[in-house]
Amino acid sequence: MRVEKILHTADLHLGAKNVKLPLIKQKQLLQEHIDSLSTLFQEDSDVMLVCGDLFHTNFVTQKIKKAFFKEVEKFGRPVLYINGNHDEKMEFEFAPSNFIVLDEKNNVFRTENVDFWSACEEYQNFDYSKKNVLLLHGEISNKSDYDFVDLKKYVTKPFDYIALGHEHSFWKGTFQKSLICYSGALFANGFDECGEKGFVLVDVKDEVKAEFKPLPQRQFKIVEFALTPGQENLSNELKKVIEENKNNLLRLVFTGYYAEGEKPDFASIIRGANAFYVEFVDKTKVEIDIERYKNEPLSFKAEFIRLVEEAELGEEEKNKILTIGIEALKGDDLSL
Repeated sequence: MRVEKILHTADLHLGAKNVKLPLIKQKQLLQEHIDSLSTLFQEDSDVMLVCGDLFHTNFVTQKIKKAFFKEVEKFGRPVLYINGNHDEKMEFEFAPSNFIVLDEKNNVFRTENVDFWSACEEYQNFDYSKKNVLLLHGEISNKSDYDFVDLKKYVTKPFDYIALGHEHSFWKGTFQKSLICYSGALFANGFDECGEKGFVLVDVKDEVKAEFKPLPQRQFKIVEFALTPGQENLSNELKKVIEENKNNLLRLVFTGYYAEGEKPDFASIIRGANAFYVEFVDKTKVEIDIERYKNEPLSFKAEFIRLVEEAELGEEEKNKILTIGIEALKGDDLSL
């Protein structure tokens, strides 16, 4: 067979669950991930590469395995796989014949114009008239990482494209004469994986080219709101953001200050929102009215303010000490 387009993916982590989500949302996301596989396999490509962490654990359900391998079988063309740190001991009892595992023993898959290789200690029989593609799973920049992969071991080899897995964000670069890509995770599983997720489509007809292709799906998004004392229309602003992200998983992060006695009820604002999932993180602080406490009779707060104001400190430092001190005396969380 002749290869012109290669679909490079990795880190599907099928079976992974975000345990912080309600169980019903976990199940819905997992089913949506399984349903999205058909979209992936409909992409116009001659070969698919899965560079590790296909499944999240070795104990993934048979339902999930069968769903994936059903799509592989329908695809009909070679699907080349190397193991990752999550699925290195996985058994593929439902795999069709076009699912091909590359490893130390079976380290090359040859086609008419492209040869595909896995990591191994000793390479033999390179065909320099063809394109050569290497599949790796690991961290290439941090030597202290347990899954570090040293690209220097491979630069003397004629690899035109190095397909990487392990990092969950897309990245493209060059190393010596090789074009290198992390495809990133195919699906996001938490708020540490915001932004688009997808795969890489590699064109090897002439010069090797690689393009990131987003896979349509829900995204994890974080939106920050910086409050100011007496702020108006907060509820309307929040409702607008929630509506814009009603099909995503949204985290609202509240920062800034509110006036004493005027703390917004964030929970009630988002309660009943017409959205797939919304949560919030409250990092706000109460704005301390120094003048109010300064004039309190027989007050520890007033005495504390007097001592700080008489200290030989800069205004910025005084304000910070006053804020933290009054918060402590009131029993509030400290603005550290």
